[in-house]
Amino acid sequence: MADVAETKSVDIAEKAPPAEAPAAEPEAKNGDAQKEPAPAAEEGGDFSKQERAIIRQVEYYFGDANLNRDKFLREQIAKTEDGWVPLSVLVTFKRLASLSTDLAEIVAALNKSEEGLVQISEDKESLRRHPERPIPEHNEERRKEIQERTAYAKGFPLESQMSELLDFCSSYDKVVNLTMRKHYDKPTKSYKFKGSIFLTFETKDQAKAFLDQDKITYKERELLRKWQVDYLKEKQEEYALKNEKRKNKKEAAKVEPPIELPKNAIVVFEGAPETVTREEIREAFEKVKDFEIAYIEFNKGDTKGSVRLTEADAAEKYIAKVEEGKLKFNDEVTLTLRKATEEEEKEFLDKAVEFMKKRRDFTRNKNKRFNNRKRHGGHDHKHGSKKSRKD
Repeated sequence: MADVAETKSVDIAEKAPPAEAPAAEPEAKNGDAQKEPAPAAEEGGDFSKQERAIIRQVEYYFGDANLNRDKFLREQIAKTEDGWVPLSVLVTFKRLASLSTDLAEIVAALNKSEEGLVQISEDKESLRRHPERPIPEHNEERRKEIQERTAYAKGFPLESQMSELLDFCSSYDKVVNLTMRKHYDKPTKSYKFKGSIFLTFETKDQAKAFLDQDKITYKERELLRKWQVDYLKEKQEEYALKNEKRKNKKEAAKVEPPIELPKNAIVVFEGAPETVTREEIREAFEKVKDFEIAYIEFNKGDTKGSVRLTEADAAEKYIAKVEEGKLKFNDEVTLTLRKATEEEEKEFLDKAVEFMKKRRDFTRNKNKRFNNRKRHGGHDHKHGSKKSRKD
């Protein structure tokens, strides 16, 4: 009898192992595990639709897929030496309760099952997995074996119900596990069907027969089909590519753009009075119109300094504007101007770039500290500390 689950995850099912290999998911805390079980499809049979649904649901609970991750049910089984679980416990499970809570009806349905997976106690009040059907060890080898007989199918309407998908699966031999792949929809705070399923067959040949068909449609929609291992590999490659792009984007954001300063824009002056200030130098240079000063390198007490203009090749143009390369500082003092040599320009620009980098780093770190203080309470924390000391 088929084991069935609905996958519920925050859009992570694409990179998860197959439904019948749920060891990679958190253990369930009760009989209705994180992948909600649902009745699986069954061919023919001399029983009603209701009985068929009950059989499938109970056999799902005791099936390989569910018991591998259902911590609550395993604890119930371990409570008795022979592994009997009271029906009164099982009918508290959501999906079985939605079908029936009548113990007699459940027992009557299970008596018609030919699967041989579930045994009924003599008093008809408890069930257990048949002792001759031990749970397979869920290791990496088994996970791979399950993947090799699991198919992926996409193209189902988003409003599809589990019961409809089970009916669809009933025509294929033999589906032992069906997983509706879902994602968490934040706006509605609910899980939504993604339109794709995983189908685990009893054998790899049965899965291959499903995939080898030329065309399979569901409600006039052609389904995309492939092996689950191929689908997961494609998704892993897709995620790796996205992560690489994201990483490269972050790395690119970390790279600081180079600081480029204009060349041939430094005017060297000599003959300044020892008492002159940087501001007075600026006022003297600004007497020549149409030039913008970027930076002045000068210390009070020096007689020589440099002025960097904002535009490239501006040094010679500036000097040409003053008579004989002489800039009148005042009635008594005239500054001698010349264009900086290549060596002087390189030294000046290197120092300027280094200074600008330090200033940029200081500003960035200052902003980080400010933002961190805001996130952690900022001034409130500081004031609180003062108050504590005062108290």
